Amino acid sequence: MEIAELRRRIATILAAEEMQPPDWAEVERLSDELTLNLMAEPETTCPEIIDHYLDDADIRAANDCYGAHQREKVRRFVETGEYDDGTIVSPWACAVVLALAIASIVWLVW
Repeated sequence: MEIAELRRRIATILAAEEMQPPDWAEVERLSDELTLNLMAEPETTCPEIIDHYLDDADIRAANDCYGAHQREKVRRFVETGEYDDGTIVSPWACAVVLALAIASIVWLVW
């Protein structure tokens, strides 16, 4: 699936969710349908925020603050194609944390 098609389909889901009142049944149906399509096309690169969005309709329905935050990120992807999948952690930072954890355990045991 092309990114343009993914953005169009996410926009449709977002529109159903932003209706007053939100059509959560339609959001779930469209999300499930798109998820199945994405699983059938493993070569499609899907941003992490979209994976979460497709899985979290029930959470957004129950938590307005979480829903607003997630919709803001998804809307940015729909409108611009840009997204932020989080902060990349350096392997060196992971190594330092691991070394500190091991040193702490050794210190506590001895």
